Amino acid sequence: MALTQCPSCNKRISSKVKECPHCQFVLAGQSKEDMEREWLRLKQEKSDKLVSRSMLALLIAIAAFTYLFMQQPMPNTWQYGIAVGAMVGGVVWFLINRVQLLFLKKKKR
Repeated sequence: MALTQCPSCNKRISSKVKECPHCQFVLAGQSKEDMEREWLRLKQEKSDKLVSRSMLALLIAIAAFTYLFMQQPMPNTWQYGIAVGAMVGGVVWFLINRVQLLFLKKKKR
């Protein structure tokens, strides 16, 4: 009995089970091509989610920068603090998502 990874959820399972106990993906009767296709589909789904999140983060950072530029709140006010915090938070969130996307694209089966 060897341990392998489920092509659907990537958790370790026995090579003799007919379906994954974690996600109920049916392994019995699946060819290697079917399992590879499922793995590629899940990888693309994760990639799409990361791209969407990074665009949302970038939108937040741009909105905060636009507010700072247009309204020009006084320093040391709560409006200024929230705008700077949203801008920095959006940029950091964007960078984290892009690094995760980079690692996901380099990940091999």
